[in-house]
Amino acid sequence: MVGIKIGLVPGSFKPYHKGHDELIRLAAAENDLVLVFNSDASRDDIDGRTMINIIDKFIKPTLPTNVRLISGGIPVGALFQEIEDAEAKGSEDFYTIYSDADDIRKYGPSVLRKYAPSLYENGQLQTRGVQRGVETTDVSGTKMREFLAAGDVRQFSKLLPPAVQNHSAEIIDMLKNEVRESLLKAYIHELLKERVRR
Repeated sequence: MVGIKIGLVPGSFKPYHKGHDELIRLAAAENDLVLVFNSDASRDDIDGRTMINIIDKFIKPTLPTNVRLISGGIPVGALFQEIEDAEAKGSEDFYTIYSDADDIRKYGPSVLRKYAPSLYENGQLQTRGVQRGVETTDVSGTKMREFLAAGDVRQFSKLLPPAVQNHSAEIIDMLKNEVRESLLKAYIHELLKERVRR
């Protein structure tokens, strides 16, 4: 039996942007199956559950058919669990971990050997650092959160994946509701702390 090629893409996707989309599509073109590990944890003012709802409603229907989204938990932990499970069952598949060229360093040979020594030694486990600004659009989640916080709807919308840009107003509204709720919670928290001090 000959194994298939499986791409593994971990990410927090807070928020999901054009660069993420291009990386996943690149992995989809190079593999038979792509597993995308998505966090449900919140980051800064973006609620994890809200982002998963946005991904399920707007992003998922636009992705290539060989892409599977796995939401919840810690993406890197889920990725390592996937390769540990593949190691344990003696998989004949070939795995490639995809990430930004800077972030890919955390998946060095010693780490890969730790979780899947046989797969790594057999050449069935490798990494692919994707050059931001060369292979994908030069954008980051931090930059997108800055655009959202500053109310720069034009820049935020422009850096969403093309297939969902026509839904940018609804996506921004969903995310801004979270920002407002987050600010309100912080304000209430400060009021309560002040009251306790008195």
